[in-house]
Amino acid sequence: MISELPDFDTLMEMAKSNPEGLEKLREQHIQYLIENATPELQNRLRGLQFQIDAKRKISGTPLNACIEISQMMHESFFELRKALNEGMESEQPAQPENTTSAKILSFEAPAAVH
Repeated sequence: MISELPDFDTLMEMAKSNPEGLEKLREQHIQYLIENATPELQNRLRGLQFQIDAKRKISGTPLNACIEISQMMHESFFELRKALNEGMESEQPAQPENTTSAKILSFEAPAAVH
């Protein structure tokens, strides 16, 4: 059983005075989460953590690592959104053949009064 994370101020103090201890705590919590995931997810989580650790090592600074990992998350979200949208499009009922079409008119916005 792993203990709860310390509060933010304690983690900040650890980052300043005991970075090795903070890193050990981070690794323990990651390992605990992976081990307590479903067996189907464990390999995927280990692979993802490997990618995150690699980004952290090659990024040079903590800020660059944060930016790189954030980009990974955005790319993953984009792919998920794309897959969901494609799935929803395939579930849409086909449009009837005999539908009528209409011309869409654009309206100018009224000029702003100064």
